[in-house]
Amino acid sequence: MSRVTLKPTQNVYHIPELDTPQIVAVDLQDTTTEEVHVVIAPNARFDLLLLNADANKHLHLECSEYAQGTLQIAMMKANKNLSLTIVLNTGVELDASLADFTQGKGRMLVQAELLGRGARLEWRSAALCTHQDRKYYSVSFHHTERDTYANMTNYGVTEGKSTLQFSGTGHIINGAKNSKTHQNAKIMVFDPACLGRADPILKIDENEVEASHAATVGKVNDEHLFYLCSRGLTKQEAKRVITLGYLNPILQFFTDEPLKNELSSLIETIS
Repeated sequence: MSRVTLKPTQNVYHIPELDTPQIVAVDLQDTTTEEVHVVIAPNARFDLLLLNADANKHLHLECSEYAQGTLQIAMMKANKNLSLTIVLNTGVELDASLADFTQGKGRMLVQAELLGRGARLEWRSAALCTHQDRKYYSVSFHHTERDTYANMTNYGVTEGKSTLQFSGTGHIINGAKNSKTHQNAKIMVFDPACLGRADPILKIDENEVEASHAATVGKVNDEHLFYLCSRGLTKQEAKRVITLGYLNPILQFFTDEPLKNELSSLIETIS
């Protein structure tokens, strides 16, 4: 699929309905202010790729009625801080994926507002922390209309003296009947000095809903390491194989092939 890079008008990107399938790229370094707006047209079918998402920006993404598409975010630099607000209006379906395999420190804050009836959001992320990295991700779903759906899946690997934290909140307000909010976080801890933490939170103000959360933080299975080492791999090589298996699945949700290859190389290089 081809890629086209949009240019902003007064720090606002407008994504119209497209005649042919394309990856629409937004480069956050093209903007001159910290506030950046992306507006998706009603009924649009889109694949949105954020470039230079490592910039210290506050991105406001508004999906107009019945828009359907993907949001692809790849952190490619160290020391990143990004604040993202996603607004989903009636009938919107958004599939969002985040990959962060670089070294460094960073915070990402995501607030998803499901304002329209039938809005749906699938959020998934994969993060690798090595050496003395410090990474924090906070994702919040706010269901204000009935029949909305949101699900998050977070995977992480920590090594060395690094710290990785996932914080997730699902909030269904009174009146948002038949809404569903779910979250799941899994962090694999390789070394004694590293830290993995998952903080799932549910705030439910309505009875006729579905809500769940799950969190798993634990060290790598010693039997798996032993098995791989018994097949001739060193311990470091075995850890690399396990890390690839844990984080590689996120790549299937990226449609830009050059970026997908770059992300795959990052995992292999750092692991």
